Amino acid sequence: MGPPPGGSAGSGYWSRPALLFWRWGHGPAATRTCRRGEQAEHPDTRGQPHSWFRREWRLIAGLSLSAVCLVLAVRQISIDDLGTAIAMARWEWVALAVVVVVASSSLKAVRWRVLFFPRRVPIGRTWSVFMIGQMLNILLPARAGEVGRIYLIGDEGAVSHAAALSSVVVEKVVDLVMLTLAFFIVALWLVTTSTDFPDWLRDAGMGLVLLAALGLASILLLARLGQRIWHLLRRTLKPAPARWIAVADSAVEQAISALGSLQHSQARFQIWTWSLLIWALMALTNALVFLAFDLELSPYVALVLLVVLMSGVALPPLPGNVGVFVYLCILVLSLFAVNRETALVYGITLQIVAFLPLVVVGFACLLWENWRAKRGFTTIRSGQTSRKKD
Repeated sequence: MGPPPGGSAGSGYWSRPALLFWRWGHGPAATRTCRRGEQAEHPDTRGQPHSWFRREWRLIAGLSLSAVCLVLAVRQISIDDLGTAIAMARWEWVALAVVVVVASSSLKAVRWRVLFFPRRVPIGRTWSVFMIGQMLNILLPARAGEVGRIYLIGDEGAVSHAAALSSVVVEKVVDLVMLTLAFFIVALWLVTTSTDFPDWLRDAGMGLVLLAALGLASILLLARLGQRIWHLLRRTLKPAPARWIAVADSAVEQAISALGSLQHSQARFQIWTWSLLIWALMALTNALVFLAFDLELSPYVALVLLVVLMSGVALPPLPGNVGVFVYLCILVLSLFAVNRETALVYGITLQIVAFLPLVVVGFACLLWENWRAKRGFTTIRSGQTSRKKD
């Protein structure tokens, strides 16, 4: 197993962004705690079937779900009609959709920066780290990008890892509230049309309402009463060493202070304004791909599709939501009399539009962060060498 990009095993330095990507990309035989070129190995248990299954059951479940979705997506497909659907695509609309995807992700980075209020994190740094996180979410399982951006932004002097974690939690709750709002809009629209309200969409929506209410109430409660709650819980830690309690105090204080953006009126206004614009742009992406295939569908259908996709791919079974994304597109478009061949091509195109630009931009940002970290390391080494000569 070779060294990660950005350094060799004997170089004594691995840049953090490159090391982060390398850690997540390697299998369970290697530990993910390598430091400065040292690599520890776990005992090889691959010959034990039960150990392998315990370690890889998520992958097996994800492969199974993706395989089922792929079979459901391509069944009863006419090759001739599929070719016709591909030939009718208008790629100028697809190109515009790509621009909108990058713009919406950039606005997410701006919103994430507001969540650090009152800390001021450079917008360029926030955008770069956020795009790396988006790339990792697409390429790696289990939402690895969220862990990645917490790790990377936490290296910034003004932001701790605890504060970064709190910002991501708030971000997810805000998006959950926006998803619930989108569901209500969709439900009101479906009532006015002849389209039946699918039971699975209704049931999923009710679950979203409960989760959004619980999540929003929890973070508002912690923002206002977090310190008091911690002081009560802290009493149970008295038997623990004083050093551990001090570390916990610091982490909790930083995490709770990161919720301050929800208590500041200006920051709160920006968070919800950016969120509305982000979700509008995500729905616009779906609508632009509708235009690419001459689908005369209501803008509300784009919102229905957004609600289903955001709900269905929240916990990706495999990197890139292979199979699941396309099948959900077919499932939704079939409700509005779109043939399976066009829906299949639409789903594949939309997935490429939604994922590929973010992978390209994220990888470019990873290279930039790698170069930036190397340059900082070289500067420190040069300064130390100069002082020794003096």
